[in-house]
Amino acid sequence: MNALEVTSVAYNTIILDKSDHIARLTLNRPERLNALNEEMFAELNHALEDVAGDTNIRVFIITGAGRAFCASADIKDESRGGDQLLGHKEPYETYQFIRAMPQGVTSKLHNMEIPTIAMVNGLAIGDGFDWVLACDIRVGCENSRFMNAFLQMGLVSNTGSTWLYNRAMGISKALELLYTGDWLEADEAKECGVLAHLVSADKLEETTMDLACKIAGKAPIPNRMVKGMMYRGLTQTLDDHLAEAAQVEVLTLTSQDHKESLASFREKRAPVYKGE
Repeated sequence: MNALEVTSVAYNTIILDKSDHIARLTLNRPERLNALNEEMFAELNHALEDVAGDTNIRVFIITGAGRAFCASADIKDESRGGDQLLGHKEPYETYQFIRAMPQGVTSKLHNMEIPTIAMVNGLAIGDGFDWVLACDIRVGCENSRFMNAFLQMGLVSNTGSTWLYNRAMGISKALELLYTGDWLEADEAKECGVLAHLVSADKLEETTMDLACKIAGKAPIPNRMVKGMMYRGLTQTLDDHLAEAAQVEVLTLTSQDHKESLASFREKRAPVYKGE
């Protein structure tokens, strides 16, 4: 894999770094457990659009600074004078804000064409839990804890819980968490499929980065196509899916990366993929 210059985009509430075909987004309000305010919502949506449009990026990682991944909405945000995040808005204005901002993040994470990894360093609550599940692969540690939290506020999740939970852990466990608002601890999260990997906290970054580098070193076109096919396959018949798989295979057989795979095998060297 060719090394790329490390780049960083300036934001106030998040950090976006890009290096070696990997983009890493860090929620960066550790003093507030990375709770969400309007500025962070806007910056997250902007950063995700930036990554989605960057053809050099092959893998995306999202994590949090400090001891939390994301503690959901900051209802005591001092920049709003202590008002609740949406308390000042009219109903239709609230609807528009939800669609554009919190749901915008969910959609952009789920619909990103490249592989995505959630590196769950700590608490993932409400929106944060949903955004973990919107990623393709989740890596956690003993500090990872998950909760829906909307129930405690007398609310229904707006960021996809009722669509994401059952796909990750099955409908029974999903509804239990939604009905009760109980915590999902790291061990059980691994057992029920929320986490693909559960490692010690001191190995979390190393494990995540090793996985990201491994994926980024593969031919990027098939990875993008496999991701799309996997999610579309959830609603396709087998015959329809096989027909799509045949079309995709024809396309990849003509790619330069496939030719590079054959050449590197014959020449007994590591392949160098360009996404062509």
